[in-house]
Amino acid sequence: MSATIQKKAPGRAAAAGFFGGAIEFYDFFIYGTASAIAFNALFFSELTPAIGTLVSFATLAVGYLIRPLGAVIFGHVGDRFGRKKALMATLYTMGGATILIGFLPTTSAIGDWAAVLLVALRVVQGLGLGGEMGNAATLAMESSPAHRRGFFSSFSYAGGFAGMVMATGVFTLVHSLPRETFLNWGWRVPFLLSAVLVLVAYAVRRKIPEPDTTERVRNEGRADELPISQLLRSHKKDVLLATLMATGPNTVYYIVAVFSLSYATSEYGVSQTTMLMVVTISSALLCASVPAWGGLSDRIGRRRLIIAGFLLEAALTFAFFVALPTADPILILTGMVFVLVFGHGIVTGTSGAFFPELFPAEVRASAVSLGQQLGGALSGLGPLVAASITVAFPGHTMLVGIYGGGLCLLGAIAGYLAVARWGNQTLEASNAESVRDASAVAAR
Repeated sequence: MSATIQKKAPGRAAAAGFFGGAIEFYDFFIYGTASAIAFNALFFSELTPAIGTLVSFATLAVGYLIRPLGAVIFGHVGDRFGRKKALMATLYTMGGATILIGFLPTTSAIGDWAAVLLVALRVVQGLGLGGEMGNAATLAMESSPAHRRGFFSSFSYAGGFAGMVMATGVFTLVHSLPRETFLNWGWRVPFLLSAVLVLVAYAVRRKIPEPDTTERVRNEGRADELPISQLLRSHKKDVLLATLMATGPNTVYYIVAVFSLSYATSEYGVSQTTMLMVVTISSALLCASVPAWGGLSDRIGRRRLIIAGFLLEAALTFAFFVALPTADPILILTGMVFVLVFGHGIVTGTSGAFFPELFPAEVRASAVSLGQQLGGALSGLGPLVAASITVAFPGHTMLVGIYGGGLCLLGAIAGYLAVARWGNQTLEASNAESVRDASAVAAR
């Protein structure tokens, strides 16, 4: 790799991760929104409205459940054939499926096949999403100098929140169309606009150089024909710890930014427009804060910072759900900003480099992808669990805060155990990096 290309590699890898993350969350939120307000009438119209909505949300859940399989498939590609190849494959898979949903004929045109095709595309979308973030964070970490890994790796996660902001804005615009127009063609617009993100991400990703890691692992004879088998033999506990660390923060984000949006409107009379503004502002600030926290982890160390982030997120989540029943938009906005920026932001900004640094290069993409997506599958149940809590204990929203905060405390314990297992060594030393770089990582 030439000196010029090597110098540009961290920035290009960060940009590739940013746009990939933007697509992932954009696709997730437009599908979730469409499931709530359109798909029951378009693809499940022969069912009663209530059952149609339930089935529509079930197709949303399929995307969560299939993600761990996507992590295994594309983690294998990343470890065996290269991180760049895996990221190009996830881009085609998840982007293509989302765009095709925008062209999908509805039940009125092709009958029951419309619902079958919708579920099939949701499965394909989930497979692609399952391999995206793990490979993106791994590529960024391996492409960056040791003293800037936290900063560059964090952009994969920052992009996700940018995608959420874009999704909210686009659906707010199309939902303002007359109901008939919206159901006729307006709902397709957000899905078709995904093509723009795909083209931008493609233009960025085709220029990123492949890190030397994959080839070095092959030359040193450390590559396994099935990285997942090596991972399950030697790193099961580490994957479990990564799963626990991913579950709490993701659950908190979904119950704060998704569940509370509808709950504050239906139970406390806060207008939907106000709550959408609260979520959009909070997510935009979160997006901006994530690289800052990642950069701070390079300066003061990721180990202590990520555990502090878990503890802060646990406390602030509880405080948010105590403030929610006040129905005061300023209090709700303040609470959401604090829990997302100063709790979730710290954990997320630090995770981009922290997770890949826990695993050796030969199984890194598989390990990070699987840990994240197993945690993602569990956190996808967050809004359902939160809704169940409020039904069983009406008016006691602090119990939802205890639920989310408790999972974050579990993540803090897992983070402490991961650090304890890591000890004073660094797996990066096995990648034949310089002693100086290895020592810098081990000191964190």
